[in-house]
Amino acid sequence: MKKMAVLFLTMCLMLALGGCGQTDTDQQAEAQTQTQTAESEEGGKQTATEYTFALADGEQKDVSDLIFEQDVTVSGENAQITFVNCEFQGNVINTASEGTRVILQGSTVEGQCVFQSDMKETTMEWSFPKFLVDAPVDAAAEDCIGSVIAFGDFEITWNGQPYKMQDATLFVDLSNADAGFVPYEGQEANYFCVAQWWENGEQQVLVECEYDPNL
Repeated sequence: MKKMAVLFLTMCLMLALGGCGQTDTDQQAEAQTQTQTAESEEGGKQTATEYTFALADGEQKDVSDLIFEQDVTVSGENAQITFVNCEFQGNVINTASEGTRVILQGSTVEGQCVFQSDMKETTMEWSFPKFLVDAPVDAAAEDCIGSVIAFGDFEITWNGQPYKMQDATLFVDLSNADAGFVPYEGQEANYFCVAQWWENGEQQVLVECEYDPNL
């Protein structure tokens, strides 16, 4: 319905502009601008003016209802930023080495969720920089650590490789956390994680899933 409404609006604008002495190119450009404005107003979103978020250690920040027309960069350690109902027309880049969580809630990413840091050698127990998402994303971490947590059983692409919950090898039941990691054999889970790091120069990619009774 939204696409039909936008198409109808575009046609009306083009008809209304006919005979006003504008060129076809001018008419199309103005119609496109009007359509984009209408789409933004319909979704309650505004065009962003800030594209770099330098977070203090431990800071938590919320950002909502914005359209980012350029790449967005998040920096700072052990922090958290939540983007609610946002549109990213480029990449979202997490440059943290430890702990920082970029939460995408009801948001769309046309580009990639990218990790960029100098952190590579660590262990599974490290507090990884993360993206937490509620919809499919394309993630990239070519030569550094990072993890993506998917809240649901949908596809996450990691460095070009697609993963779903069924690809998990380990499972944790948080209602019985003392049991620790066990092999995943189809147990009920409500989110899964893809993580990458290096140990003694050897790349590790782990897919694990968890059940949290509070979700």
